[in-house]
Amino acid sequence: MNLAPAVRDAARLLAGKASVVQVNVDESPMIAGRFGIRGVPAFVALKGGRSVGSLQGARPAREIVRWFLSVVG
Repeated sequence: MNLAPAVRDAARLLAGKASVVQVNVDESPMIAGRFGIRGVPAFVALKGGRSVGSLQGARPAREIVRWFLSVVG
């Protein structure tokens, strides 16, 4: 699964509710360590600067959005 379209679509569906940001963990290993990312792809939901949930593995956009809304509210 090519993840770029799913991330782009999730960002569009979450517009006005959340910011969706892609991070290259090879270029930013400190960010991966901070959020306990052990494999990619990984999604981390932040609320108030704190991690409130994570999701591992490639997923379609609607599944990413459902997960995000379920952990952030």
